[in-house]
Amino acid sequence: MMNEIATYNLGTVLRETGINADTLRAWERRYGLPQPKRSEGGQRLYTQHDIEIIKWLLQRQKESMRIGQAVKLWQTKRAQGENPLRQEQPLSLISEAESTDQAYLTPFIENWVSACLSYDEMTAEQVANDAFTHFSPEVAFTKIFLPSIRQIGELWSQGKVTVQQEHFASALLMRRLDALITTSPAPTRPEKMIVACPPKEEHTLSTLLLTFFLRRRGFQVVYLGTNVPLAEFKETVETIQPRLILLAAQLLTTAATLEETIRALSPCGVTVGYSGGIFNTSPAIREHISGEFLGASFDEVFANIEALFRKKPDKSQIEVENPYQKLLNEFEIAHIGIHAHLNQTLSKWNFPLKSLAESTVFLSEAIAACLYLGNLDLLQPELDWVNTLLDHRDIKADVRIEHYLRAYANSTRETMGNLAAPLVDWLEAQSLAYAMPETKHT
Repeated sequence: MMNEIATYNLGTVLRETGINADTLRAWERRYGLPQPKRSEGGQRLYTQHDIEIIKWLLQRQKESMRIGQAVKLWQTKRAQGENPLRQEQPLSLISEAESTDQAYLTPFIENWVSACLSYDEMTAEQVANDAFTHFSPEVAFTKIFLPSIRQIGELWSQGKVTVQQEHFASALLMRRLDALITTSPAPTRPEKMIVACPPKEEHTLSTLLLTFFLRRRGFQVVYLGTNVPLAEFKETVETIQPRLILLAAQLLTTAATLEETIRALSPCGVTVGYSGGIFNTSPAIREHISGEFLGASFDEVFANIEALFRKKPDKSQIEVENPYQKLLNEFEIAHIGIHAHLNQTLSKWNFPLKSLAESTVFLSEAIAACLYLGNLDLLQPELDWVNTLLDHRDIKADVRIEHYLRAYANSTRETMGNLAAPLVDWLEAQSLAYAMPETKHT
């Protein structure tokens, strides 16, 4: 139990806390916090509890909270029957005490994935209930359900599960997450943030999780959801006036729309942070994004958010010179013609056009994103994904990605002419690389 006997003089308190004597007297006079006793000679005497109160208030100031707000927060917590000095949940995601052996987590993952793939909602929900009973929400989501969703996504890419199975699993998880966000506590920190997905980004799990984790830590978070259009985003930012805007993209194509969003919002003078799977699997893309990379894990994201609160926003306009701008403009017009020419070519080779359609759309969108970001080499990991689609979409064994890329390059040349030379040359070089057995793409 904390010592409540007033035995510490002012000098001791100043040494223990580092506070200025005039500041402390001003707090006592204006806010009545802390409330020292007096000795018979009129000297201020403080308890250990008083010292901890001062440290608590100083910590809130370090978190960018004004002293009046910190005192109000203290009073609110006390009125609600809470002890503000009780150790608060750390900003880090998982404490050492919560670290769990993977062998204990694996059965939860296996059982939940199995139930989802069988459309067994009752069993899946029971597994989830058990997980949240045994673990904190942070552990349950990051150590059980995120790995489960990634596992199901990998099975889909291999053609072993359907889109419907993947959507069923995601829907169960999103429903639970929505409920947790709805019941999250009221904000206790003054900082306000916007969390959103840029145009065309439909994957919401990471942004919803970020919203939930931040709200659990007392932040004011305005969640705007998926596929947020640029048209009125600037007006929304001016209305909300956040300290930070947090965006997430999972694909190369939405990394491009994320960068477009950052450029459009630059006149608002608000710091924009970003994260997402694509920036972890293809770190080179970060060099082409104007915002602040938040990190590859939630712990990194939290640490960088705190750092960004201390950083002065850059209000300068973002100007980017793109060597491929003209090519991008023409490609966006010509891509339908390229697809038509490609289909005609592939039909002569007895390529299964229906199965190839998904790969063609994916490749064209990825090319447009790379042209917007100004670096065709960012396309390389996407070609490996196209190769995966070809391998697992009932394509005949003799239809290899090098043939497909060569045909795409030729259709681009025939449709766009010499203007497309940089793109055509790049695709043909990749076709040759894939044709060489010793060449490995990672």
